[in-house]
Amino acid sequence: MRYDVVVIPESFHPFGKHELEHVCVPLIVGDRSYDIAMEIINGIDRALRASFNVESYEEPEGEECDVLYRKYTVEKEGKKGIVHVKLRRIGEDCPPIDGNRCSVLEFERDIECMMKGVEECLA
Repeated sequence: MRYDVVVIPESFHPFGKHELEHVCVPLIVGDRSYDIAMEIINGIDRALRASFNVESYEEPEGEECDVLYRKYTVEKEGKKGIVHVKLRRIGEDCPPIDGNRCSVLEFERDIECMMKGVEECLA
């Protein structure tokens, strides 16, 4: 079985008395074995905690194809957002998600690519 690691950042922007939610393009490291995908997910966890103030963390139930779903509420320099991190099974009933591919086949650079996308979304 093959897996995608999917990161979906969301940011909040003031609009009058309200905050508008902006969902950014998903970032994907695709077509990995379970062990490699879990290493990437744990690397993203470490990178998020090192780069942002993680205000909350939870593991809610995901969609049918999600093997693991982590939801982080983050803050950096007064800007808040949510980062969804999913381990998604790829198969006949679970097609790949469209988004920006960060698959450079080098662990550290895959994570750097995803973190850059999260930073840009929250800017």
